[in-house]
Amino acid sequence: MSSTLRAVAADAGVSLSTASKVLNGRPDVSAQTQQRVLRSAANLGYNARRRARQRANSVLILFDDLISPYSLSVLSGATEAAMRLGQSLIVERMLGGEPRGLTERWFDSVAARGIGALVTVTTPLTDRELQWCADAGVALVVVDPIGTTTKSTVSISATNWAGGREATQHLLDLGHRRIGFLNGPPASQPARDRLHGYTSALTDAGIDFDPDLVLGDVYAVEPSLAAAHELLALPEPPTAIFASSDASALGALRAAMERGMAVPRDLSVVGFDDTLMARWAPIPLTTVNQPLVEMGKVAVERVLTLADDPDAFSHPFQLETHLIVRSTTGPPRPQTGS
Repeated sequence: MSSTLRAVAADAGVSLSTASKVLNGRPDVSAQTQQRVLRSAANLGYNARRRARQRANSVLILFDDLISPYSLSVLSGATEAAMRLGQSLIVERMLGGEPRGLTERWFDSVAARGIGALVTVTTPLTDRELQWCADAGVALVVVDPIGTTTKSTVSISATNWAGGREATQHLLDLGHRRIGFLNGPPASQPARDRLHGYTSALTDAGIDFDPDLVLGDVYAVEPSLAAAHELLALPEPPTAIFASSDASALGALRAAMERGMAVPRDLSVVGFDDTLMARWAPIPLTTVNQPLVEMGKVAVERVLTLADDPDAFSHPFQLETHLIVRSTTGPPRPQTGS
């Protein structure tokens, strides 16, 4: 039965990074410590699946899609960092459907291909998959995590709560009181944070949270179009919609246009991401900028550091967001007869 690198380190009474150095033939460890680690590895039946440290010269970045401007922006930053650091960057995409491709054999094959560092971008990971990644000796950094992460998982994201709050506060400052929210995937931590920022701003403004004003569960135009139509068909429709992605915001803009509404006279719309689609929208989109290119850069830099030293850090990194005001937001239309 094979064991894990972490179990070997614990049995030998050394840090994870020291155990890694010994089992990868690094010379900067005392002979006594080397013997202790090797003895523990033998006693525990550790299968030294970690290859030579040359694997750190390759980074695999895994996306759940490679079509959205969000993904392409993150990839741009990752590519720039890899080139600057002289590393090879391998780009792959998760294939849809079941069964999932992230099996224990897949993680072992990543290690066998000479890849010592993995960056996943909005890719759901289970506890079991995180453990397989650790057992294969592959360093991991997660960008905008979806689903399970552990305290030791290094994640890269933006200040989503603050961004959600700032977007909602902008609409409140313009005079809006009925503000709809187009949500993202329920398992997405960034989506949850943006929703919490939205509700926090409403609460501080003395406005009760209305669950009827929150719809949607995906960052995509067509489903958000349908959700926005549903919001705008309410007996008391919102005068503004905060969408948790630029793609969702485009869905809201389309819904307004299909209903003969003028933006922002009849409906204000705010997005989140500040991708190219925000600038190229039929009406330039007010949105929350999150530094997607920088997130890609930081992810590659951090995962390479982890590949060299597993104990380097184990905490999330959040990059600052800020609101970009363009042409899709304005004061609510005065009520007839008021």
